[in-house]
Amino acid sequence: MQGQNVVITGGTDGIGKAAAIRLAKLGVRLLLISRNPHKGDAAVAEIKRLSGNDAVTYLQADLSLAKNVRGAAEQVREAFDRLDVLVHCAGNLFPRQRTLTDDGVELSFAIQYMARFVLTNELLDLLRAALSPQVMSVAGGGTISGRVDFDNLQGEKSYGFTEVIKTTSRACDLLTFEQVARYPEITFYNYGPGLVRSGLIVKNPVMRLLMNTVGRPFSSSAEQAADDMLTLLRGPYASGFYVSSAKRNDTPESVDPASCKRMWEYGETVVDKLPV
Repeated sequence: MQGQNVVITGGTDGIGKAAAIRLAKLGVRLLLISRNPHKGDAAVAEIKRLSGNDAVTYLQADLSLAKNVRGAAEQVREAFDRLDVLVHCAGNLFPRQRTLTDDGVELSFAIQYMARFVLTNELLDLLRAALSPQVMSVAGGGTISGRVDFDNLQGEKSYGFTEVIKTTSRACDLLTFEQVARYPEITFYNYGPGLVRSGLIVKNPVMRLLMNTVGRPFSSSAEQAADDMLTLLRGPYASGFYVSSAKRNDTPESVDPASCKRMWEYGETVVDKLPV
């Protein structure tokens, strides 16, 4: 991967930073996108120090707002003439109460679905300019079952921690397969790392308690998850769902073409209502 151009959202903490360190050691040109400039500057300095790679930069953007996502895409175009790898790793802490962004979109859905939907579409020209472009979404990876409730995508009817995780993960499942159908020239991965002892997961008291008790034997480190991500990005893997140890996951029965198309069209409808 030496010399490839790579963008990682949420690459200043947890799995994203662990993957960024490994990619930098391979000699890629790396651009991190996240909301906190202090963490961004610190992450860039640490990655450069650990990797010996000076081609690491940081871009500040609050990805919960569509205009900021589009602005970030413009700056990526200024930095790169092609994009070999785009990794969506940015997430949020799943607030206890339903919270809307300034765009009027539920916060978790905005960051963990809409930002991925918009940023990938905005960077299609750069991805197509690469020899073998890859897009990875760190989400459920087909690990969560059940059909998507299209009437409750943003918690309009009910809202809860587990419900939000299910909704955003399943939405990314549908998005991945619709992207595969629309853009066969690009490889799309939806990677589900499972329980990871790092980043946003350990900041949630419920998840932290789970992993420190019954869930600990079934959890992994950020470094293990990052190794899986690099296995996918460096190998001849087909588009689809992958789970821990970079094993391909079977397509859930509820991922049908009609649902994938409906999820895509929902994203387009939301985008059309957002400020330019």
